[in-house]
Amino acid sequence: MTFRHHILPAALTLLLAFFLYWVMKPQSGALLLRATQIYVIDGDTIRVDAQTIRLTGFNTPEVRSAACKAERIAGIKAKEHLRGLIDRARDLRLILRLKRDGTPATDRYRRHLAQFLLDEQDVADLMVNADLAEPYSGGARRS
Repeated sequence: MTFRHHILPAALTLLLAFFLYWVMKPQSGALLLRATQIYVIDGDTIRVDAQTIRLTGFNTPEVRSAACKAERIAGIKAKEHLRGLIDRARDLRLILRLKRDGTPATDRYRRHLAQFLLDEQDVADLMVNADLAEPYSGGARRS
């Protein structure tokens, strides 16, 4: 077989793979942010401009509605840690979860739901690995 017989099928396969990826990739509401745009409400909730955003993949102790002093202290620690991660990051990306119609998904408190990446690392992993959060994918939380 000639060189052309090897290259043409490979090129067509690559082109088909790219086309399928482009057609089937999930819609993304990715936003590039600056640290100064972000107000940290607590360890798993931020505000960007006027929109409150619940970060997905983890849950941190409460600050405002803490059940006890220990929870409030743990919540403040998580909040401060998240602020520090944001301030040190160079690349901040918020990937909004979208509904089928393309509008942002929200939780029962009408907060937008989003994955938050700092320097290409998921904040959920960073917070869980720092022992400041538990993995959480929605639904009932442990008390």
